[in-house]
Amino acid sequence: MYTTKNYNDDLYRICTKHYVKYKWLQDFAYNRIDQNLFVQQLKLNKEDSEITEILTELKKLSEKIYRNDGKLDQDPIDKAKQLRKDGKQQEAFNAILPYLQANNEDEEAVITFGWIMYDFLKMSEGNIDNYFNNLVIFNDIAVISFDSSPFDGLNDFTKTLVNSILWSIRRVMMQGEQFANQIFPQLMRFCGNEAKFIENRRSYDNNEALASRLLIKEIRSKLNDTNYLIFMDTIGFNWFDKGDFQKGNFTNDKGENVEVRPLAEVVLNFHAKKLLSLNISIATAQRINSFIDVLNSQIQNNPSYEWLPYYKAKLLMKVNREDEALETVTSFARTKSKDFWVWDLISELVGDDEKFNCLCAGLLCKSKPDMIVGLQEKIIPTLVSKEMFSNAKFELNELILTRMKNWGKISQKLEGWKNESWYIEAESAESRDAFKEYADKAEEILYRTLPFTDIFVTYINKDKGVINFAYIGNSKLSNIKEGYFYIDSIKEAHKWEPDEVLKVRMFADNKRTNLFKIYKIAQGDATFISNFIQTGIGYVDKENTNPFAFVNDVYISPKLVEEYKIQPYDKVVYIQKRRFNKKKNTWGWTVEKITSVEKNEQTDNFDEEY
Repeated sequence: MYTTKNYNDDLYRICTKHYVKYKWLQDFAYNRIDQNLFVQQLKLNKEDSEITEILTELKKLSEKIYRNDGKLDQDPIDKAKQLRKDGKQQEAFNAILPYLQANNEDEEAVITFGWIMYDFLKMSEGNIDNYFNNLVIFNDIAVISFDSSPFDGLNDFTKTLVNSILWSIRRVMMQGEQFANQIFPQLMRFCGNEAKFIENRRSYDNNEALASRLLIKEIRSKLNDTNYLIFMDTIGFNWFDKGDFQKGNFTNDKGENVEVRPLAEVVLNFHAKKLLSLNISIATAQRINSFIDVLNSQIQNNPSYEWLPYYKAKLLMKVNREDEALETVTSFARTKSKDFWVWDLISELVGDDEKFNCLCAGLLCKSKPDMIVGLQEKIIPTLVSKEMFSNAKFELNELILTRMKNWGKISQKLEGWKNESWYIEAESAESRDAFKEYADKAEEILYRTLPFTDIFVTYINKDKGVINFAYIGNSKLSNIKEGYFYIDSIKEAHKWEPDEVLKVRMFADNKRTNLFKIYKIAQGDATFISNFIQTGIGYVDKENTNPFAFVNDVYISPKLVEEYKIQPYDKVVYIQKRRFNKKKNTWGWTVEKITSVEKNEQTDNFDEEY
């Protein structure tokens, strides 16, 4: 086959090789001008030898036409396009197929074939077997390469085709799990078994409908466990862009603006829940530990994704990393200690006594009765073992009431408890007040993993019962910060003194970040006080007209200058202390006390002479 397109391409190669006007070549090749006129035009800027070479190459093209039965075939791409335009999809398929098989790297041929197959795919979306066969045919014959960065290497025509096919695949997969799992292997073939089919967006409008991202978002729940893991192992979590971390919104049928969680948060949460639901033989420890590393990074970068620490803790528990799980839970539970599920989760990570304390704390949280039935079933046997029969009866009565109201029946286990002697003989408690002392003990769990922080007590306001202190943030001396706490908020007894150094476990208030709650007090580090109080020796720098002075650039107040009759060049031994300068918004040194003064004799003599 030698087509019009092949012929024109060959003419163009001659044109670029010899710098001949393409129109001249076409006019001569298509017999619109004779050879004499063509040669005369060439002689205007060509040597005879080059003209001969050009004529020889054109003669070879004529020989190609002769070997092709003396004619040029219609270009199969143009022919296929026209047949598709006329609605003759099968004829279009037949026209392009031989050419594409012989020229599988011809991008225009791939695109043309792709649109023809898209028509077949779209028409068969309601018939899974036909659709599957059509997608197999496409993958067997044509390959769309994603070798370069995601989507960047494709031209706009190919991008449009890829997106159209992805939309079609999504429509089919959304019809059900059977459809999704049957099509899945061919989807992976179409995408080259890589994540590069995902758009690398240049704009980050999170409300924009994007084929690949919506495909990822929608089909996860349709894939079986094996296919889901294959899919996520393939695409990983490095394809998120800025827009994937932003919230979206849309207007519903009622005209209300509905906020949509960031796609990254949705994908991460779903993957965590999937790993938790699977047997460890499928969701292997290696896979879970790898995803925990992903969560560590995402939690640090996206603290507003409040459920990620919870899932991290659950996954740590699944791979028997209990100590890390408890630390993770307590780090976010400090701000969610009023949620019953936090205490339920912690109860799984501590010993029996503390487990009981946590269950008590969970039951004291304000929750709907149907939300805490699990806690009640867990705590009743422990209450019985502790001979707290009246409390056990109260919980069982409440539990039965909730079960009957919401589900109309109770389990055989609850029926069995009702027939036991402790239940029959005990008087029911009237409330959960007895749990409070145990819940207070449970709260200590949240803070025992807090690191100790060195603090320096700067001021004690006895009237308001407030302790003001300074501490060093991020272990950088240049980052001295102020804080305060209320004395009556501390359970541990301590005699507070100004200028003392302590080690404390403390946690900042959510709204007032300079207000802290102190949970543990320990002896301070003696060396830490040098960051706030130091001794020094030096010579006084003072202007006679000023009531204040300096020593080693440290400020001496007028009061101390007058008290010690300080003059220029006096040698002083002093104690300096850090103070916060509100005007300069910085911490600086001030002489707190002068311990000795060695008068400058020259100054004394100078005063006697005058």
